[in-house]
Amino acid sequence: MKSITLFALAAAAVLQTATAAKCGSQDCGKDSPCCVRGYCNANAMYCIPFNCEVQNSYSADSCWDTAHCVKSNVNFGSANAFAQIADYKGDPSKTAFVSQFEPSNAKVVGGELQMELVKQGDGKGFGATVTNTRAIQYGTVTAVMRSGSVSGGVVSSFIIRNDKLGDEIDFEFVGADKSTVESNYYWHDQLDYTKMVKSQVLSDTTKNDHTYQIQWTPDQIVWVVDGNAFRTVKRSETWDAGSGTFKYPDSEAYVSFSIWDGGSGAQGTADWAGGAIQWGQGPFVAGVKSVDIDCYYKGNETTYTPPGSSGGDDDDDKSSSDDDEDDESSTDKSSKDDDKSSKDDDKSSSDDDESSEDDDESSSDKTSKDSDKSSKHSSNDDESDSKDASSDQSSEDSSDEPESDDSVDEETGSSEDLDESSDTSSSTMLTASLSAVVAAMAAACAF
Repeated sequence: MKSITLFALAAAAVLQTATAAKCGSQDCGKDSPCCVRGYCNANAMYCIPFNCEVQNSYSADSCWDTAHCVKSNVNFGSANAFAQIADYKGDPSKTAFVSQFEPSNAKVVGGELQMELVKQGDGKGFGATVTNTRAIQYGTVTAVMRSGSVSGGVVSSFIIRNDKLGDEIDFEFVGADKSTVESNYYWHDQLDYTKMVKSQVLSDTTKNDHTYQIQWTPDQIVWVVDGNAFRTVKRSETWDAGSGTFKYPDSEAYVSFSIWDGGSGAQGTADWAGGAIQWGQGPFVAGVKSVDIDCYYKGNETTYTPPGSSGGDDDDDKSSSDDDEDDESSTDKSSKDDDKSSKDDDKSSSDDDESSEDDDESSSDKTSKDSDKSSKHSSNDDESDSKDASSDQSSEDSSDEPESDDSVDEETGSSEDLDESSDTSSSTMLTASLSAVVAAMAAACAF
């Protein structure tokens, strides 16, 4: 009898552990299936793929499917260019960009997307992040925009980022310097601010629209302003012998624009951003007039099944097609991984052949930033708060629910590969539970 009782208790313990809440203290259900930072819900803020934590949600297909790149020209004067995230229903053909935060400081005024940084009661700034509803893996992205960094401490940005892996390519504007824009890239959230390179001198970036372009291919990244390429990073130059890896951003990512408070961060961040914000110099409004996206993988996707539609939402439906272009899309998508994996061998053999053409151009900037940006590098937590969650960290104090995944909009967000970490956690929990059953069964047998 004792043996049966002990076995039953052990089995119950395992069952309880196996079905314990995966999303923080909650267990997401069918009606609120999507998990973000310990909370469950069914709306876009939670289910949109760049926020949603697949492994912590109700089921593997709870998060909305990723909509892939389609060649597009987004003019913010058009009706389908922008929506608040609360109004987004998951169909990228109807909305190109969404605001990530609530309350939202992003809106369209006179055909221009405007993102404002406003002062809160605690003296810190709450900004905005606007993100494309389709993901891109390689391609050319061109934006006509102006910075909102009128005062020191205000940072504006145009980035391509995979938040879950930490790959990023960016343009950043700081109030400390209105005559240039900074360029950088990161691989798997390994932050190295010494790699930053400034553009040529520009007319006031807060008063004038300029055309900023990122050309991203499997072989290189080129940063261009007003038609002038000022920096090139080749994949072959990113080889790291210690890890045997090319530390080159190559994962599918999202285009986004943001404005945030860098002046309230740690000293290194604040110094880089230009010190504390002088609120009297406001308003601080970044504006984007248009965005052109040209996918590297042509015809990457021309069909997409929105959440809840009768057509189904499996991957086969998304990549299937009714015409030759869609067939090409399916071919491109299926061969993409092979292209990527073969790049390591191809590019490692060409390491010695390719030139490091930007080393001379960027060396002075790298040296000059070594001292001020090293302290910024050492303050990763603060950088993540200021770059990504600066616009949502203050509102977190007044609300139990997150505005969004607070690492989605900037490269220094304290992001993790959520899928991988949750996999590890679940595996560890299950292993421990099974060990407990074995121990309990052994004890039962002893009786």
